[in-house]
Amino acid sequence: MFARSAPANGDIVVRQETREGTLVYVLQTAPGPDQYLLRTREEAVAQALTFATAARVRAWLVSGESDVVLLGEFQVPTSKEDGLLTAVRPAVE
Repeated sequence: MFARSAPANGDIVVRQETREGTLVYVLQTAPGPDQYLLRTREEAVAQALTFATAARVRAWLVSGESDVVLLGEFQVPTSKEDGLLTAVRPAVE
């Protein structure tokens, strides 16, 4: 099965930005508005993984125009052939 390489609707996204000369991390549910502003990458990733686990969606880190990294996927399978819960595996520690 082909894996998505970009956030889908409902996925949790952490976006790295510079605001007023300071590097920050913006957390949102794709494709919605910004929801949280965090100061460290570690804090943003931890929060994204927590939200993604609860919502059973994917968590992503986006930095720059084309740098997209899957942090973890927590989706429920769509059919019996898919097996048990899709790997609950954070991609970044």
